[in-house]
Amino acid sequence: MRSGLISISLATVILAAGCFGATTSGPSAEPAEQPPAAKPWVNVRPTLTVAGPGDLMVGEALTILGQGFVDRVHGKVVLQFKGTFFNSQGSTSQVDYQSAATVVNGGKLRWEMWPNVVFDERGDRLGRFVGHVIAINQGNDGTLEASDPLPATINVKPSLIVRVARPLDSSCNSMVGHTLENTQMGFMVEAIGFRNGTADAPLTFYWSFLSSQWQVSFDNGAITANPSFSKAPSFTIEEQVTSGASSVIVPYPAAVPGWFPGWSKKIATFAVKMAEDAAGNSRLKDLRTNKIPDAGNNMPISVNVAVVDASGKSAALAVKFIVHRPADLLYDGGSKVAERFEPVPLTDCMPGGDLGREVSYHDSKSESRQRALGFSYNANAAMNFGLPSNPFALGLNFSAGFGVNVNESISSDKSQSVTLQGHILPGEYAMFYRQTTKIVRVAKLVGYSVCGQSVNLGDAILTDWVFTPELAKGETCPVPSSLPAAGKYL
Repeated sequence: MRSGLISISLATVILAAGCFGATTSGPSAEPAEQPPAAKPWVNVRPTLTVAGPGDLMVGEALTILGQGFVDRVHGKVVLQFKGTFFNSQGSTSQVDYQSAATVVNGGKLRWEMWPNVVFDERGDRLGRFVGHVIAINQGNDGTLEASDPLPATINVKPSLIVRVARPLDSSCNSMVGHTLENTQMGFMVEAIGFRNGTADAPLTFYWSFLSSQWQVSFDNGAITANPSFSKAPSFTIEEQVTSGASSVIVPYPAAVPGWFPGWSKKIATFAVKMAEDAAGNSRLKDLRTNKIPDAGNNMPISVNVAVVDASGKSAALAVKFIVHRPADLLYDGGSKVAERFEPVPLTDCMPGGDLGREVSYHDSKSESRQRALGFSYNANAAMNFGLPSNPFALGLNFSAGFGVNVNESISSDKSQSVTLQGHILPGEYAMFYRQTTKIVRVAKLVGYSVCGQSVNLGDAILTDWVFTPELAKGETCPVPSSLPAAGKYL
């Protein structure tokens, strides 16, 4: 058995490509070309102007406006909160907390307080953070640029916090952000800022699951007797808690002793609704992540949970994570120029004459090039992770991942980019040229376990082609092309 770092030849890939039978064509080009002497990226110091809102529950987002935030191609933005947290018990603690932010655009950041009260030492007490927030541009080149501190006050509202969100696998941590399709899951949340439920004043928890994301089934009661419920777009499980402030959702009898505190009470039944229709009381039998659609390689999903007390006070939370196949293809949309060929003249020299003339051209001297898929694949790492030694056996949809049909032959006469028109001035001459450019698109291959651990499997490398037209003009014939010089760059 072959192991270690392997490369699959271009010829092998082209032969294999004919087995897929795909006919759709993706975007033919306009890649983010990188000229040989491209201006290097330089990290800059961001500036912050305002942050809000000032009241947040766990899971809600803080929006920060400013300028100069690094884009995801060149790095990431980390927020640093520095100050004091005054908790609801009357004590204080110093805060120096860092967390990645989502860059909405160059002037806007988004940060979620997740999965608990991150300013509190225990994570489960309400209170007020008073201090500053700093944005740090962390470049992929290792550079760091920090903004000036922006004063910030954040009041933490009554919330739900996640105690458990993981597969029914005792080796997993209490919370996972990633798992596999068709995986049995269980959840536990706790309401903070609420009084414990009692028989006279219960806490009511509502758990909602979309049928497109979850495989949910029940036993007991009216549900199994009504097949129409299987087509419901969503399911809601209602639990009235009369002791404590936590709700546990775990399939029974899949739950095992010691899975987490509270598992045994799930022998009891829930009130269940399918979409808007009450379906009676039942026990939860299955709660599995759904299969990923054929057109994708991963699937973001969520569980929505809300709590309401007897007075009407409420809180809500979306527990989010990503479902994967055992391996995933991660492509950021970028490309690099590998080689430029000499520009090819497509017409004879055309005079503008005494009055000038309009000219147009659509490629009739067709040129075809084959897209090809290759790999730099770590077979040892894959097999140690329980994955195939051959990347084609990973079950990935490479065309969906790259956004183009990886098995397609590209013809210049079918590309919109080779249709060109222009005006020749009196006394000028012109010629149409076409330049063929080979580009490469590189995607990361990552393997995942049911508990969300990942392993780098190497790269999938797609060779692609771009056909660039030009109307060259000059005072004499033949008119030289001004397209970039031919050369190899990778």
